[in-house]
Amino acid sequence: MLITVGGLPAHPLLVHAVVVLLPLAALGALAVAVRPKWRRGGGTVVALLALGGAVSAVLAWIAGNQLAEYLQAQGQDPGPISAHGALGLNTVIAAWPFAVLAIITAVVARRDPRPGRGAATVATATTSTATTVAAWLTVLAGIAACYFAVLAGDSGSRMVWGFITQS
Repeated sequence: MLITVGGLPAHPLLVHAVVVLLPLAALGALAVAVRPKWRRGGGTVVALLALGGAVSAVLAWIAGNQLAEYLQAQGQDPGPISAHGALGLNTVIAAWPFAVLAIITAVVARRDPRPGRGAATVATATTSTATTVAAWLTVLAGIAACYFAVLAGDSGSRMVWGFITQS
């Protein structure tokens, strides 16, 4: 069964959520890592964007598998479709650690004691270090998720639009 939205396969529509949410979350993660003052509020926004990107990646992958079955039944060459599907799966696999790290960063940042509110200096330094490490790990995971999303997107767009650039 092929899921459609307004007569269009759901896959290309869901892919747009992935290519918007993952890079936005990665840029937000970078901003949160660079600007510690933004971690408390910004970390939550980044976590929501990353989680939305990871869920969208799973939905796009599922819809892509349905579209692949449909296209193969119509006689399409399964080679490029399978390669594209593998890249889509890599995107899913990379998006989830990004989302989990973004959530961890948001939680740790929320628990970070604010200076001047009775928090011990040692505890603040330790917690701030943990938050900083989590924030930068989130940035690295975001870069990986974006990298795989670009590879999958390039593969898919070449399958659909490659005829325009071929001589």
